[in-house]
Amino acid sequence: MPGHGGLKYQQGQHFLLSPDCRDLTINELVKIDEREAYATFCQFRWPETQGRPVCPHCGTLRCYAVRDRKFKCRDCRREFSVTSGTVFAFHKLSFWKMLTAIWMSVNALKGKAALHLSRELGVQYKTAWVLSLKIKEALGLRRVDMELAGEVQMDGKYAGGHIKQKNKAEDRIDRRLKKHQNMKRMCVLALREKNGSGFERTFTRIVREEQGDAAWATVRDHVSRDATVITDEHSSYGDLVGLNEHRHVNHSEMYETEDGTNTNHVESFFSRIQRAYVGIHHRFSLKYFDWYVADLAWREDHRRKSNGQLTALVLLAVMGNPTSRNFCGYWQGNSPPDPNFKDFDQPFTPI
Repeated sequence: MPGHGGLKYQQGQHFLLSPDCRDLTINELVKIDEREAYATFCQFRWPETQGRPVCPHCGTLRCYAVRDRKFKCRDCRREFSVTSGTVFAFHKLSFWKMLTAIWMSVNALKGKAALHLSRELGVQYKTAWVLSLKIKEALGLRRVDMELAGEVQMDGKYAGGHIKQKNKAEDRIDRRLKKHQNMKRMCVLALREKNGSGFERTFTRIVREEQGDAAWATVRDHVSRDATVITDEHSSYGDLVGLNEHRHVNHSEMYETEDGTNTNHVESFFSRIQRAYVGIHHRFSLKYFDWYVADLAWREDHRRKSNGQLTALVLLAVMGNPTSRNFCGYWQGNSPPDPNFKDFDQPFTPI
């Protein structure tokens, strides 16, 4: 499958304008049949054995095929398939459709709406929505053990909870004031590395509002003590000086200080969230906001990889992570728990 090895493109040219960004085209994708798509999933599930089945229960190679692409272990006598115990466990879609859904998703720079995906794949909207959320959940799991180093920029962005203004000017309110909020407006707390290598990482967390406890706990758990944290002048970042070296820039006076201190790197990520919110999804449900933002952070971190490489990375994530505890059986009643925005003393885990 395409997408392996380093790619080079002409200096000064935007990566997406170079031929290196498109090494897996629709012409190549439609030539893949169901058998080849299934073999691709096997390769990414069991890369150490070149696609040969390994029992997910006892780890033995003593397995044999039985029926309908099912295998049986000679030792523990249990049956399994290539998707058993993975994000795509209990799937009903064909392997070609799942592979195509991944390709379509990574090809959309700012995210793929489930409504678009359902029309392109020819499946029900709810099928496309659950499939896309399973992928987002798998990508978001990378944040659990993430520790940022070097120069780390930190900021918060509010999204959602739009309040429509009254017709007459005298009846309008200041929507920035907390007393006028409808409690549907969430804050994305984002930390982003800046090391100049092109392999920066972005950590995201959804909080009710930009406040000190959330900022302190996030830096404590996901930033190296040797890193330098850069923020704006918001009061919630005042206690960070006790954890890490802390520099700040006052945006009411300047966007960048004389010594080059700025938060432009994390602000560029926020522009991706804004464009995805307005132009692609139009709204984020509060219950699933965390996964949408985690997906956008993953896209931002891998923006200089080709669509073949991105497809391979998603395949590794969905075949290497356990069965979704939030979306497996979603339409049969299983639903994610309501998010907890106040449990900052506990290590971060995705919703």
